[in-house]
Amino acid sequence: MKKAAFGLLLAAVAFVFGTGALAAEKKRIVVGDPQTKWASGGACRGHAPSYADTIARSLRSRIIESGAFRVVSREQLKKILKEHEMAMTGLADASQAKAVGRLLQADLVMTTEVLCNPTSVEFIVQLIDVETGEFVWSKTYEMANLRKVSRALKDIAKLLAKYARTGAIGESAGKSEKMMMINSKALHDAAEVIIATIQRAVPRVRATVEEVNTYAGTVKVKLRGRGYAGLGLQVKRDDEEVGWLYLKKKGRGLLEAVTRDDISSFEEGDEASSEEFQPKVAIGFIEDEDEDDEDMVEMFRKGLLEEMSESDGLEPVDDSKVDRLLQRMGSRVRKNTLAKLFKAGVDLLIMGRFSGERGNRRIDFDVLSTVDGKKITRIKYDSRL
Repeated sequence: MKKAAFGLLLAAVAFVFGTGALAAEKKRIVVGDPQTKWASGGACRGHAPSYADTIARSLRSRIIESGAFRVVSREQLKKILKEHEMAMTGLADASQAKAVGRLLQADLVMTTEVLCNPTSVEFIVQLIDVETGEFVWSKTYEMANLRKVSRALKDIAKLLAKYARTGAIGESAGKSEKMMMINSKALHDAAEVIIATIQRAVPRVRATVEEVNTYAGTVKVKLRGRGYAGLGLQVKRDDEEVGWLYLKKKGRGLLEAVTRDDISSFEEGDEASSEEFQPKVAIGFIEDEDEDDEDMVEMFRKGLLEEMSESDGLEPVDDSKVDRLLQRMGSRVRKNTLAKLFKAGVDLLIMGRFSGERGNRRIDFDVLSTVDGKKITRIKYDSRL
């Protein structure tokens, strides 16, 4: 019994000393007040310059909550700075940050800067090693406004915790950071324009099946109205759907059509209409010409697919088979790949480019039919992306 009690006592002592050692290993960090370049209008509209101090306080709190560091209090920092006649915002200077860090027996100094521009906010963070005076890490978050700054602070705390744990700090906190860097309202507005433009480009026409040649594998329809190659026609007989036909050529009158269904399902005299046609849309190659921001393009693609999935009249296509076909096709329209896309169920393909700088990008997209690769409409739009 005594041996067991002694063993428990040793374990307790080891735990106390062990946790004390772990606590001692935590680095001590100073977070300075931000430098600011504030404008009452533009991207900082609705926030007073003092909001920058709120950002710094929130950052301190998040670092404390992570438990990864011992954080020097603002009061301690102010006291040292006052005694040595230094400014809080002067910590952005590496030599001064090193001096203050040594006075506070800190290992690291984090500085922040908030720059308010007419159409965006730049939130800059830098981490300085007190011993060497070198910058360990620097990051600039560009946001449409200050509404997403709390997301940035959460990501910074996440990256710092990783640094405390591994000694390495990455450039990005992952998907959440990428989402934060894109203007969600601008994406939504652009998606609405794209969706509405495609919807307007799909005509509502009626037709009658005039000829079915099962041996040649051809169907001809008499079109009442004008359609484009790839326009889908729902074929009915006695008010029951028998399948879908897709025009092979643009025009009106007697036109040939193709099908993904069994051609023997159709008969002369069947009635057809595009009223129920909801094009299946895939997003192909999109280039950001001036900024070359691949992350923005990818987030835009995903956002547009999500917006289309919630719209009426369009159906987004987002699967691995189609993605592989699009990757192989790249920026050049290839007829053999288009044929495979059509077979895979894709009706329309969006391709194009962004031009201009961040926050003022011009969208220039073509919407192509997978039947003949020809453009059914073009989208030109000035966005805030």
